[in-house]
Amino acid sequence: MFKRVGVAGVGLIGGSLALAARSAGAEVVGYDRDPATLARAKARGAIDRGAESFADLTRGFDLLVIALPLPDTLAVLRSLGSYAGPVIDVASVKLPVREAATALPQFAGTHPMAGRELSGIDAADRALFSGATWAIDDAAPAALRRRLIPFVRSFGAEPLLIGAADHDRLVALTSHLPQSVAVALGAQLAAAAAADSNTAVLCGPGMRSMLRLARSPLALWEPILRANARPLAMELRALAARLDTAAAELEAGETAALASYFTAAGPIAEELRQSGEGN
Repeated sequence: MFKRVGVAGVGLIGGSLALAARSAGAEVVGYDRDPATLARAKARGAIDRGAESFADLTRGFDLLVIALPLPDTLAVLRSLGSYAGPVIDVASVKLPVREAATALPQFAGTHPMAGRELSGIDAADRALFSGATWAIDDAAPAALRRRLIPFVRSFGAEPLLIGAADHDRLVALTSHLPQSVAVALGAQLAAAAAADSNTAVLCGPGMRSMLRLARSPLALWEPILRANARPLAMELRALAARLDTAAAELEAGETAALASYFTAAGPIAEELRQSGEGN
């Protein structure tokens, strides 16, 4: 386990990790470019104290956590040079991160499959990772992986060793596609609502639940979607093909494609519902 943890970026994920690490008995020091965010993290009990600079987190810590937006994560990893201490990140894509960290001898790319549409330290929750899968790049040094597994399990998460390319390919479907579909659906709804005021009042819980992710900020998501553009484009086209098939059949008075989608979707949706309730 790690007794002294430095966290760069104390927003939703970094703040939640800091809260969980402190609950697990670690001393946590945080750094954030926004002094108000750092003060709020201290007031919420996410950190024991704030660091005056990022450089302070590279001195005397058992683990350095980079919990910054993707462009900042890549820049910081490159700036660390051959820093010898254990380092992890929590970004949503892993291949660009692995490339940025090639000089670091003790680096593990990680990605907790947890989050929410809200951001910032006030949305942080020590239980955010409970029941979540926590991906760990299987190319990370074996000794570091062995230390990380009990660390993430202490948060209630389940570690998954997986290659960076496989991770990015799969999250294109499981994470990045839902985000893209939510904002596309929201944009279509917004255009319809601008033309007819009855549109919004006829939205029920189905539309509201579908649009939960549409509240996520573009500034956070655009670099992620760009970084995983090719796998995401493949998933978008595959979904578009399914929808196009259904549309063509409906115009012809048929519903075979939609019926097959209902049949295939029901079991996996129920499996995910039950796994979510079990957590």
